[in-house]
Amino acid sequence: MYQNKEKIAVIGGGSWATAIVKILYDNQLNVYWWVREPEIVESLKEYGHNALYLSSVEFNPRKIHISTRLKAIIAAADTVVLVTPSVYLHKTLSTLDKKDLKGKNIVSAIKGIVPETMQTVSAYMSDTFSIKDDYLCVVSGPSHAEEIADEKLTYLTAGSANPYLAENVQKMFACNYVKISQSPDIEGLEYAVVLKNIYALAGGIFRGADFGDNLLASLNANCVGEMCNFVNTIAPLEKRNFCTSPYAGDFLVTSYSQYSRNRTFGMMIGRGYSVNAVQLEMKMVAEGYYAAKCIHQINAKHQIYIPIAEMVYRILYENAPLKAEMKKILNLIK
Repeated sequence: MYQNKEKIAVIGGGSWATAIVKILYDNQLNVYWWVREPEIVESLKEYGHNALYLSSVEFNPRKIHISTRLKAIIAAADTVVLVTPSVYLHKTLSTLDKKDLKGKNIVSAIKGIVPETMQTVSAYMSDTFSIKDDYLCVVSGPSHAEEIADEKLTYLTAGSANPYLAENVQKMFACNYVKISQSPDIEGLEYAVVLKNIYALAGGIFRGADFGDNLLASLNANCVGEMCNFVNTIAPLEKRNFCTSPYAGDFLVTSYSQYSRNRTFGMMIGRGYSVNAVQLEMKMVAEGYYAAKCIHQINAKHQIYIPIAEMVYRILYENAPLKAEMKKILNLIK
């Protein structure tokens, strides 16, 4: 077990943030936890669990520093782990100055694009807060929070240009139910994790429209092809193996798991629900919804061939006819 005196701030109060705090807590690390909602802070301090997310996970509140005061939590930490939905990151960090994050390691466990700047989280942190590459890391991989809560074996990847930082993050997260490897491919990991949410949503649309496993297997194979083409074009890397956990693995779990918010969102669209109705029905953020618009806008400059991702965008944002859009993709599948 990794043990040192390093102080780790976790920023976010949702399911994935709670799961990450559980990992760090189980590893007996010094955790500082920022949560926006006062009711979650109250629940954690009084009852030792998050009343809104993963309520089965129990903590000793005396062993975790919990607060709604973002600057105080970050000031106390050496490493900051970002776990808010990407759509809220800019607003969450808007009260911070560059000096607040100076010299701190920044670890992103966010699976999305920052919509205000159309950047990956690492690029956003670099440009907005002048965080150097050696201080940036991402944590990725097939990792539903619900299974972390149940301590089911999970494989993660720490991606960083700094191998020493990746190794440090690897030690922080490794435990009896989490295995974690290293990768230098921080940009590729971030784009892959954004795209897999869009493609899981696409699969959900076809599933909701009552297509079966045979079609979904072919659709998903084409989705992986699109992902490879996009990532290799926008973030070239000589050696990148998509047949590994943070790429294909994360895509597969998001496409097929009962816990997948993106799959659920897509299924409801495929059954005829409007976007507004789905958003009202779902209590948690489906990153694929926001990612579809972000990738569409990013790709306006690159013009990479991603017809399935574009189908999702048109259905969600342009009110394009569902059946007509699906037919276009059915005619393209190989």
